[in-house]
Amino acid sequence: MKHSLLFAALVLLAGCVRNELPVKQSNSRSRVDHLIIKEVFYVGHYWVRDLSAWGWKNTNQMYTDDQYIVIYNPTDEVKYLDGLALCTNAIDPTQAVTFAPKDDFVNRYYGASGISYFPGSGTEHPVQPRQSIVVAKYAIDHKAQYEKELEGEDLSLYKGLDAFLDLSKADFEWTNIQYDPGHKNNPNVPDLHAILEEKENGGKVTPAFDFGGLSEHAGLALIRLPWTPDDFKAHYPDTKERRGYRHYITVTSSAFGDLYAIEVPFSHVIDCITICPRSRFQMRPCKLDKGHNAISDASISSMKQSEYPKYSGLALTRKWDGRKFVDDNNTTADFEVKISALARKDAKGNPIK
Repeated sequence: MKHSLLFAALVLLAGCVRNELPVKQSNSRSRVDHLIIKEVFYVGHYWVRDLSAWGWKNTNQMYTDDQYIVIYNPTDEVKYLDGLALCTNAIDPTQAVTFAPKDDFVNRYYGASGISYFPGSGTEHPVQPRQSIVVAKYAIDHKAQYEKELEGEDLSLYKGLDAFLDLSKADFEWTNIQYDPGHKNNPNVPDLHAILEEKENGGKVTPAFDFGGLSEHAGLALIRLPWTPDDFKAHYPDTKERRGYRHYITVTSSAFGDLYAIEVPFSHVIDCITICPRSRFQMRPCKLDKGHNAISDASISSMKQSEYPKYSGLALTRKWDGRKFVDDNNTTADFEVKISALARKDAKGNPIK
């Protein structure tokens, strides 16, 4: 009897992680009942201009404006993007940070640094079963745009431009035409909005705490807004009278400064992943994700420029087990590195990397 009880206890412990959440392990009968982040393309594409005729050394560059995120509906029912948002975590997973005990939010809520939400009043933006939604940084043909910017130059001297993505048919942009710093926003594609927008004199819109884009070391989440933008604007600061939605977080490790985090209840996190070069991982940004992943072991920014072509055009892609997409709340196990699903094709139909 004692052995049976011991075995039962061990089984129970094996089904829990340190924060007492059950370990999620999908199988052939598992069903996902929510939208998922299906693909994240953040590294961009390399390009180089041949300067050898002038006696100069050729230097590889990275173009990252063709970033995108794919949201997918794996269920049998229509889902809606209205009221949902993309956000980045306030924690950089390449840095081990120690917080003051009262401010250690990792196990208490999703601490966001920036949030941009999908427009709509409730049912304006449906996602049909098995439909993918592409959210681009810029919903344009990046090859055509870049070549236009090079007008008058000899394009034969440029290598790599043929791989720049055509995202002109994307469904949304996370940049917003009212405050797009790059001035590449497509006016024909709906934009996400910063969680806080304010109008200056003259009507100019200024954003705050918005989703700024993809990094090679950051937490990324699809959430359901816990408040309306108007409510957030009115109540986000912490005051002596009440607790708001955005908190000052005290960091006690001397190497890093304090930060702010927007409190998103775990119950409002639909899906999240952690992007981090595998050799640089130091800290989980959120207890909801047990892993991390990246297209490379080291940071692209720390690599020799001669290595850029090796990683150009690669994406983090949700694994398919033959019946469904894997969703074990573990970015390490749920994602793999593959060529971008939206890669251009060459004359033989092969993806251009």
